[in-house]
Amino acid sequence: MKINLQHVSGVALVAAHLLAFPAAAQVAPAIPSFYQMARGALDGFDCLLALPPTEEERERFLLGDAHGFLHVYQRREQAYEEVWVSENLEGPIAGLFLADVNLDALDEIVVYTENGRIYFLDSTNYHTLWSNPRGDYGTITAMTLHNVDDDEQVELLFVADGRLYIYDGRDQFEEWRSDQDNITATQIIVGDVDGDGAEEIVLNDGFVFDARYRDLEWQSPEPFGERMALLDIDDDTIPEVIGEFQGRFLRIFDIDLRRMKAGGR
Repeated sequence: MKINLQHVSGVALVAAHLLAFPAAAQVAPAIPSFYQMARGALDGFDCLLALPPTEEERERFLLGDAHGFLHVYQRREQAYEEVWVSENLEGPIAGLFLADVNLDALDEIVVYTENGRIYFLDSTNYHTLWSNPRGDYGTITAMTLHNVDDDEQVELLFVADGRLYIYDGRDQFEEWRSDQDNITATQIIVGDVDGDGAEEIVLNDGFVFDARYRDLEWQSPEPFGERMALLDIDDDTIPEVIGEFQGRFLRIFDIDLRRMKAGGR
């Protein structure tokens, strides 16, 4: 299958029409480097990941589908052609990351599925380097990668079966799990949201944990939205949590004051 660049007017269309358009006969105009364009723009798509170009400088990206398969698309002249498909990963692909999780000076592809599986793949040849045992977790609803302790590598922070977990990516073991077992978050962000000089783990269902000591700092009586971002909107040097509800309505939360700051559309 090929994706012709004539049909790509932006990254949103790549995601929306990725498997819909056939290759076109007309020669497509030149576009900016997909990898350069996509590194930031694809952040909004959990299951679409720009990969570094190949040794031959061919641009490529990774897509995870709802049937449990990964697909690599690589640029061929004026089109992107599917060049690799994974084995079934036992559940809908829920998120993709690119990071050096094992400190080998190479970036790995980190994949997680809704059915509780986690995989590390070689970003060059796509071979599976490691996967967690089947049955460790029933379902994973959110994940992010962030260094929250004194070691050199990032940790996997994820919500599984109602709990928040911190997982060591280099040695593949569970560092910590929350006592709370009623967590339903679908997004996790990390930042110093109360101005104490230390980072917090913010879950969009309203839980806020200290990132280093893992204490529950606050449980908001209401969620922070389906999607969140951090932005200092009042110039107090402390970022607020901007929450989006129903795809359009915004609310702003002061975590340091433990209240909603404002609302709008």
